[in-house]
Amino acid sequence: MDFSEQDVDLFGEELEKDKEENSQGSSSSSASSSSSSSSSNGSAADSSSASGSASSSDAEEEDDAEGGGAGSGPEERDLFGPDNEAYCKASASSPFPVPTLPPIRNPGNQNRGGNFGRGRWQHNDRGFGPPLLPRPGSYHQRQNYGYGSKFSHGNGRNDERFVSEMKFSKSEETLSRKCVAFQEPCELACYSRVESGEAFFDDRSLRLFKRYICEEVGADLNAGFESFVPKKDLDCQGFGDLLACIRNKKIPLQNIHFVTFRNNLNKILATAYIRNEPWEMGVHKRNGVVYLDVHKLAERPQSDLDRRRCYWGYAFENLATEDSQTADGLQHIDANVEYCSVIKTKLGAHRILMGSEMDCCDNTNDGKKFYVELKTSRELDYHTEERFEREKLLKIWIQSFLAGVPYIVIGFRDDSGRLLRTERLRTKDITQRVKMKNYWQGGVCLAFADEVLCWLYGTVKENEDYILQFVPHSNRLELLQASSCPDVISSHVEQLIAS
Repeated sequence: MDFSEQDVDLFGEELEKDKEENSQGSSSSSASSSSSSSSSNGSAADSSSASGSASSSDAEEEDDAEGGGAGSGPEERDLFGPDNEAYCKASASSPFPVPTLPPIRNPGNQNRGGNFGRGRWQHNDRGFGPPLLPRPGSYHQRQNYGYGSKFSHGNGRNDERFVSEMKFSKSEETLSRKCVAFQEPCELACYSRVESGEAFFDDRSLRLFKRYICEEVGADLNAGFESFVPKKDLDCQGFGDLLACIRNKKIPLQNIHFVTFRNNLNKILATAYIRNEPWEMGVHKRNGVVYLDVHKLAERPQSDLDRRRCYWGYAFENLATEDSQTADGLQHIDANVEYCSVIKTKLGAHRILMGSEMDCCDNTNDGKKFYVELKTSRELDYHTEERFEREKLLKIWIQSFLAGVPYIVIGFRDDSGRLLRTERLRTKDITQRVKMKNYWQGGVCLAFADEVLCWLYGTVKENEDYILQFVPHSNRLELLQASSCPDVISSHVEQLIAS
């Protein structure tokens, strides 16, 4: 049917006809007019049909049966007044049962305000029975959310060593607006460690970069793995060598705020974006100088493949440096041989003296020396490129930027350890590479580190010892009281006083 041809005024002549028919007092004609009216209404529109038929079949018939007279049509009555017998006789209670809704089940942790969730005073999700606390049976309450006894949820602190905390309350946008100056690093001294583990205050272990490293593409990085000497755990001896170099070169510490290895600063700067890697370091304040000692956390046992991948990094460093092979043409790699540069810099208002291990160096045409950082990585594809630029490239930039290393050479390998290609990066170009993708900002890392160092230096007390630690996903740093100070630091301070 074409509804556009029906031109019926729902509230015009048809309504007048209904009123005239009602005034004749015939209940049968009233029923027919009601049926006529609802059918005409239904032919006009679906929504009007639904309401029109319901009102005409129920309300109008009841009105006509109760008070169908000559004057009932035009008279307006108060539906809630005493003259409306139908309303007055209506039952106060409904004859239909009250519907029962199913219980709401929400198994998650729901303390988000209001009275929702499974709180202390809530009943269980069946709607009856005792409250949820205490839990039935032999099940124990889960505590500390898997972080052990050192950490607690919310504001509770179960560790008696707790001193202070720094919450990560500032957003990336806020930190990006904070301009933190960073002074160009200046090398003050250096020292070398040889195969025996002895340290010398010179550059005998410094290697020269091989400019034609691209000729080594296709080399097998597994060569020499059987004779590889892994790096020994020096504990505090490594930090003691750094302090001994400072004393040997008579570097003044009167205006220095922090003495540390670069590795500790790498951790702090990277935490601005990487929040899933735990770390800790020792903090010891003596004569106004805060010494940051490296703490190595327990790691899972390495598999043979893990050790081989670690060796591939050392093997690439050997390929990328001059005179790295012996007379028999084989590589004999000892990871304990290293060269360390002692560098002075300034981050914000904090003067920092740090030791930085360097891979190799090169010279400009006018004979000026500069350092080169060597890295290895699995060949990138569509799935791994983003993670490489978000995380690994961030760490590479931080490590090179802090020590003023201008160039990085990356050797890309396959899963079997074969060198596929090499790529040279300029440190200052890395931030531009990730800026358009909005992965991370170098200025945010510096601003975050400045916040941490301000809080740390203002919190620690003279001649007291602490542990600074970061727990993944906790969004805060915790400062704990330490039981003692490493002997290398105590001996260092005593020798400074004696001299």
